[in-house]
Amino acid sequence: MSPKTKKIVGAIVAIAVIGSVVGFSVSRENRKKVIVQTGKVEKKDLTQVVTASGEVRPRRYVNVGANVSGRLVEISVIEGQPVKKGQRLARVEAERYEAGARQGEAGVAAARAELTRSEADLDAARLAYERNRKMREEKLVSESAFDQAEAEFKMKAAGVEAAKRRVAQLQAQLDTSKDELYKTTVYSPMDGVVTNLPKEAGEMVIGAMSFNPTVIMTVADLSVMETEVMVDETDFQNLELGQEATIKVEALEGLEMKGEVTEIGASALVRGSGSQATQQTQASANTGNQPKDFKVTITIKDPPPNLRPGLNATADITTATRAGVLAVPVQAVVVREVDKQGKVVDPEAMAGGAAREGDTVVQMAREKGEEKDGVFVVEAEKALFKPVKTGIMGETDIEITEGIKDGQTIVTGSYKTLRNLKDQARIKLEQKKEKKS
Repeated sequence: MSPKTKKIVGAIVAIAVIGSVVGFSVSRENRKKVIVQTGKVEKKDLTQVVTASGEVRPRRYVNVGANVSGRLVEISVIEGQPVKKGQRLARVEAERYEAGARQGEAGVAAARAELTRSEADLDAARLAYERNRKMREEKLVSESAFDQAEAEFKMKAAGVEAAKRRVAQLQAQLDTSKDELYKTTVYSPMDGVVTNLPKEAGEMVIGAMSFNPTVIMTVADLSVMETEVMVDETDFQNLELGQEATIKVEALEGLEMKGEVTEIGASALVRGSGSQATQQTQASANTGNQPKDFKVTITIKDPPPNLRPGLNATADITTATRAGVLAVPVQAVVVREVDKQGKVVDPEAMAGGAAREGDTVVQMAREKGEEKDGVFVVEAEKALFKPVKTGIMGETDIEITEGIKDGQTIVTGSYKTLRNLKDQARIKLEQKKEKKS
């Protein structure tokens, strides 16, 4: 091989070696880069919505029961029937109360007859008293005869007063008996519709004066309907009276109704508790670690005729709207710790990382910094953490009120990558896989 050929071969080998070294270095640097997904900061219209589940109910309804105890002998309506205020709904057996009323009427009649006789005796005693008084003035009767006539008059007058009181007493008893007899018939307390009828004729019912009265039926005003939902405590601060809502009823496919928030609970309830008794029990129970909800009432506008109480419903409450605001995907906003020098602390340190010295693990003591929301802005193939201030949250995007500008490129994913991404990390864009036809 000639010297010239040897030089050429040597040069080629040298170039190959240098190329291999450079290629290896480039390959190693590429492997160090974090693969990310990116996107542009854009202006969007956002709507913040709180979603909660509950059930439909009428605003005004009455659980109707009997005022007296006994057996139901008649139910005059059926479930779903419209009724008017004062309309007869049911009747409880009344024989005992009818007998009591007849006995009371007889007692009042006897007492009135006794009063009439007593008044006649009083008139006779008055005449005798007046006659004896005149005769005494003319010295025609003795003082003892006059005193006797006077005493007789007073006694008869007292007898009349006693008879009047007896009549009043028996009349009051008769009125009570008639009232009880009247209460054996159950009347509608309002205009509405019979929405629940759990009892049938022949069953025993317990009157309203007892500890646990029987509910015979429910009458409701279906012209004003509400949806009562339970809102998670984390969303409670966004609620206000008058906010608009969209209500969907699963049982009525495709039915969407408009509504308005009209009531917001004043205290948090342990999730899953709805009864008044359960709520009162919570006052003395330790429920600090249990999830809480707030009861929210939404009045439905123009409820359709086929809407019925008790149906499950889902309400989307619009708590805020923004037009043309800077927004980024929700997952792009992460939390990082920033120390007093303004340096971003790595996620491992935030999670309580440790330094290993030989076989001994030494916990690194450091002063806790301030946790801030932020996004990773892409600059010169690096991800730079920028603290931001956030506003309302839409379905997939969140408003950014301060910290970045329109048109900037930020890291948007993946979630796993963002969770561990470090400030100043070198990045490269994830290659999208082509879909096979």
